[in-house]
Amino acid sequence: MLSFSPLYFRREWGVGYEQVAPPTLDELPKLVAERAWRGFNVTTPYKEAVLKLVHHQHHPVDKIHAANTIVVEIDGSWTAYNTDYEAALELLSLYAEVHGAWDEVGILGTGGAARAVAWAHAELFPHKPIYFFSRTPGKVIPFPHPHQVLGYEAALKGAFSGQRKLIIQATPVGAYPAVQALPPLPLEALQPQDIVWDLIYIINPTRFLQEARKKGCIIESGMRLFRLQAQKSLDHWFLVHKRYHRSLAGKA
Repeated sequence: MLSFSPLYFRREWGVGYEQVAPPTLDELPKLVAERAWRGFNVTTPYKEAVLKLVHHQHHPVDKIHAANTIVVEIDGSWTAYNTDYEAALELLSLYAEVHGAWDEVGILGTGGAARAVAWAHAELFPHKPIYFFSRTPGKVIPFPHPHQVLGYEAALKGAFSGQRKLIIQATPVGAYPAVQALPPLPLEALQPQDIVWDLIYIINPTRFLQEARKKGCIIESGMRLFRLQAQKSLDHWFLVHKRYHRSLAGKA
């Protein structure tokens, strides 16, 4: 999978950042120990599977069962965070302030990123309806807040109330290499008053955002989310790094 992270971490903060793909997830602890990592990011398709290796889960990882940031603690244990959720808390508040309120949210996809952003939305706006759209309607997902998982065609069959909505595109559709691909949400479901946020950041704007803009929608790319979640990952890693060096100083 193409990742902008190694280049971004080096340019923005001068931090060494490797992109690795161990043959199996079970080999990850050995790799981390050999390289003396203090932390690492996890991407699709390992955001759920990595939880079998962690010792502690920071809110809301325990609820949405997905993590994208792992901290290696001083004692060697692993703590799982979801910085997509942490970043989305700030951005959703910002978008509501800048673009005005919406009445309901539709989230394309049901994966780890989709649930992280949706959980942030549920905490900020607990009374606004949440609709996930999936190729598998009725799918059961780890998301303990009122929601529905609908088929994409439901967007034209009364799923929405007709009021202003926020659409969050949280699938890989439209990223490299198939940059002309569109998610299966009917474009007719988009209305000029809507806000459309595509979490893909390496293509800006994605074709989906281009189509939404033609409809008169306000659009947001995933770049702000990417930058903010990266900063939050770094904050978690540096915090344990500081604690580690303080512990060494205390033993001197």
